[in-house]
Amino acid sequence: MPALKRKKSHKRLSNAMIFLLAFLVFLLVFGGLCLWAVVQINQDRKPMVSSSSPSSSDELIFTQDDARTLLLITVDGEEPQGFVAVRFDPANSRFRTMAIPRDTEVYEGATPYRLWELYKEKGIAGTETALETLMGIHFDNYASITYTGIERLVTYLGNGVYITLSENLEYTGEGYFINMEGGPRSLTAPQVVNVLRYPAWQGGRRQKAGIQAQMVSAVINQYMIQSRIATGDKDFGTIVNMIQSDIHVSHFTSAKPGLDALSKRNTEGTICEEITFEGEFVGSGDQIRFYAADDIQAKLEPVFG
Repeated sequence: MPALKRKKSHKRLSNAMIFLLAFLVFLLVFGGLCLWAVVQINQDRKPMVSSSSPSSSDELIFTQDDARTLLLITVDGEEPQGFVAVRFDPANSRFRTMAIPRDTEVYEGATPYRLWELYKEKGIAGTETALETLMGIHFDNYASITYTGIERLVTYLGNGVYITLSENLEYTGEGYFINMEGGPRSLTAPQVVNVLRYPAWQGGRRQKAGIQAQMVSAVINQYMIQSRIATGDKDFGTIVNMIQSDIHVSHFTSAKPGLDALSKRNTEGTICEEITFEGEFVGSGDQIRFYAADDIQAKLEPVFG
């Protein structure tokens, strides 16, 4: 009987060991399958999360539908002085500015005007329509700012405007004086306006128009930076009250992701460049006119298309 009991006890122990071993194998196999399933699910979810829920504007994918074109007009007193097309293009990581000479011939219906004449007679909306017809582009918005507004704007931004002047500026006239060396300069708000008013550029009327686009580019390059993103809403609310414009909060809201992305990419202060509006001046004195190149629409299409 003792031997039989020992045999039964040994048999029960063997059965327990077999059961325990089988249970451990089951845990290992089942646990491994669960772990594999979890890993696969997480891997499958990764592209879905990164594409549908970007953590920053750098991860957004922009297209040409996100680009915007602004017509900016600067006014000194009652006289329109600068006409600048500003192109914001997050898909290509760039801004572009282009000065359109104020003597450019445009049409309102069948009637020819110089650009500044049309602005004074038909206002900013009529000017926008005439330029769209001439240039074959669409302006999403327009804005007009006085030289007084420009001075207020530069004062608000706070650090002046860094710009490279192409020549020495020296002129004395009725109510106007300037004596400034060319080269890299940090301009105060009053100096910015003084440079815009300079009448004796060596490049004549073309350079007088060009400085308007150059100044806009300088402001964008200096202030469209990552550290300014946090003040974007405040900047918009302040600046929009300095201009006459059809820009609304909804326009700013839709453009802001692209503006923020460009600001983050502007690490060297070179995000904006000026391009040339091709054509020629004809005539002289009060009768001078600027005629756009015959193929101007084809030339502008790669940038403004």
